[in-house]
Amino acid sequence: LWLGDEGVLLHGAARILGGEVLYRDFFEVLPPGSFLIITAWMKLFGAGFASVRVLAVGVIAVIAALLYATARLSSDNRPLAALLSIAWAVRVPWENSHHWFTTAASMAAAVGLLLALDGAPRRGAAFLAGLFAGAAAMVTPMRGALLCLAVVALLFTLPGARSRLLSAIVGIGLVPAAMILYLTAIGALGAAVDDVLRFPARRYVRIQAVPFGSFATLADTASVALFPITLVLAGTAFALRRAAIWRGLRFRASLALAGVGLVGAYPRPDIAHLNFTAPLACPLFALVATDLLGRLGRRARIAAGALLIGLCLAHVGYALKLRMAVVTAPLHEVPTARGLTVRLPSLWTDDFAALVVQIDRIPRDDAFFFYPYVPMLPYLTARRHVAALDVMTPGYTTTEQFRETCVRVLSEARWVVIERSWTDPAKLRSVFPAMRDPDPPEQRGFQAALRLAFDRVVHTSTFFELRARDASASVALCDRIGASPDAR
Repeated sequence: LWLGDEGVLLHGAARILGGEVLYRDFFEVLPPGSFLIITAWMKLFGAGFASVRVLAVGVIAVIAALLYATARLSSDNRPLAALLSIAWAVRVPWENSHHWFTTAASMAAAVGLLLALDGAPRRGAAFLAGLFAGAAAMVTPMRGALLCLAVVALLFTLPGARSRLLSAIVGIGLVPAAMILYLTAIGALGAAVDDVLRFPARRYVRIQAVPFGSFATLADTASVALFPITLVLAGTAFALRRAAIWRGLRFRASLALAGVGLVGAYPRPDIAHLNFTAPLACPLFALVATDLLGRLGRRARIAAGALLIGLCLAHVGYALKLRMAVVTAPLHEVPTARGLTVRLPSLWTDDFAALVVQIDRIPRDDAFFFYPYVPMLPYLTARRHVAALDVMTPGYTTTEQFRETCVRVLSEARWVVIERSWTDPAKLRSVFPAMRDPDPPEQRGFQAALRLAFDRVVHTSTFFELRARDASASVALCDRIGASPDAR
């Protein structure tokens, strides 16, 4: 459990269930796909924390099954496909993310694409490939768009595949068309274009760049190495067979999928995003590894196969050991309004538990503002977060957004919760090394207004601070945000 990205989806879905309109009443940079999936799940099975974690585990299980299917379709090597599927699944975090929905849709599209390329007229498979590629674009736009281009390009190059190409194009258009109709119906299409397309292009990319494999540990070695090793093996196979392997439709499709996965991890190819996209590299890895093993002599093939199996089993064993260490260790249970959460004992966990107790004592109708990067908190505490934004980060959040949020918070909120570590410029610089200024003037002005308006500190700890609003606080404090020194 951490209070960041998963909370964007869960809190957003909870707001939709509460009657708020996505993009019109609150700001999000993600397309509607993942919000609608989680909203539907909450509507059917409840908004509790246990319920949504079941969804997360289910999606990861689906991805693992699709990973096995694509690796087997590309290579006809069932043991290797099974090893890759298990090795991936045991290491990834079991939490909700729009990236998991994108990966699930991408792998389903990969299954359809590989079936459509098998030489038989498979218009249904091509349609499904397009349908799921279009769905992926409605969850994570760049990776989904790359996948759509890959599907169309591969089918376009096939002789006599016009019907399959048309089926794929029709499939690609269905989910985006449905999303456009939905957004038009709720009166949020214009706001969605601004939030999802224009804003990220101007603000998101500039702070996200990190070196390949950032934040990886020893246990993540396989995840970091997968794309480079796969491309090296693919290059070796191509050097040995050249035109023969290029004519193979499975090779071209698998290479395209790996390209989508690698490019789709950018602009932030850290270990988290590599884990999200790693399944797309597995069909190519399985194909070229099987091909190269088949070219070896019997003894060399047995030795290389044993080494590969041994490495996979070592990775699986190490990952399971780490998970079991968490399961068997003493855990700190923290009850919340959405259900029980558990974490390893730590100072952060103690501070989180103490904060939840303090919030539970506050009347249910009181409004909150949670700042700056804790969207999980309004979900777990089931409290109304008055701001349209649930994440505020320097270089990402504009001066206008700081000012508008300030006015809204000072007008409506009775309480402010601050996660203090996320206001530390050193931490921001470590997480976002491309960030030019981790403490810009607009942020300093915003935080100064919060301190003056919410001047009564009710609870403080190493990580969290709970403040109550001064009844005499005025929104005029927000006028200082973004003002020039002379204007002040």
